[in-house]
Amino acid sequence: MTRYCIYCGREDSPENPVVDGVCLECRIKRGEILRVEKNVLRYDICRVCGSVRIGYKWRDTHGFEEAITLIVYEEVPRYVIPGPGVEDLRVEKYEYSTAANWRTMVRVYFAGTYGGKRFTYPVEFTIFFNPSKCPRCKMVDSGEYEAVLQIRGVNSRVLNNILSREFMADKRLREDLVDVIEADNGVNLYFYNHGAARKLARRLAGRLGLRIREDYEVAGTRSGKQRARLSISLKPRK
Repeated sequence: MTRYCIYCGREDSPENPVVDGVCLECRIKRGEILRVEKNVLRYDICRVCGSVRIGYKWRDTHGFEEAITLIVYEEVPRYVIPGPGVEDLRVEKYEYSTAANWRTMVRVYFAGTYGGKRFTYPVEFTIFFNPSKCPRCKMVDSGEYEAVLQIRGVNSRVLNNILSREFMADKRLREDLVDVIEADNGVNLYFYNHGAARKLARRLAGRLGLRIREDYEVAGTRSGKQRARLSISLKPRK
C-alpha cells in the first residue's frame, strides 16, 4: 500500500520516506525529528588544571576545547530525545559558533535514520563554565584528605554504575568525597574522613565480593596531634 505524507501529500520514497503518515522532510521542517530537553548546559572547570566536573566526577582535560569535546559526546546526548520513527540517533560532529571560552556556543550535528534513510540535523547548544578549583588541586595545596579508597580489578562500567548509584543515594558520601582519580586497572577515591571511606568500602566489598585491606600512614600533625591517613585497598578475592 502506498503511503503519503499528511502534510505535503508526497508519496513515500527511498529519498523521502513516510513514517507514521509524515515524510522525512516535513518531520525536519516541523522540528519533530528530535526533541531537545535542555540546550543551555553549565559545568565547573578547574582554573588550575583544566579538569571539568561531570556528575560527581572531575574528568581530566587540558582546557576549554577538550572539556567541550567531552561534554558534546558524553553529556549532550542525554538531553536529546529522538522523534517518532527516528532510529540510531547519535552525535556525528560539532563546530564552534563562538570561540571556546567561559561561554561557548556550539552547533552539534546529530545523525540518525528515518524509514531507512540517513539524515543529519544541527542543534545549537550553549555551554557555560564556572571557574572553580577541583578537589585534587585543593588537596595538593592543603593535603586535606584523610582517607583514600583504592579499587582494583573491577570492570570499569560495572564499577561506575555502582558508584553513581551509591553517591546519588547517600548525601553524606557525596559531601565527604574529595576527588575521584582514575588509575591503572582501577580508581582512587579520596575522602575527608575515615568513616565515609570505610562505609563505601564495606558496601562495595559486599556487592562485588572484594577483599578489604587497611593501612595507615602518618600525615603530619593537626592541633598538636599526629594525623593518621587511612588507605583502604579493595581487590577481587583470589
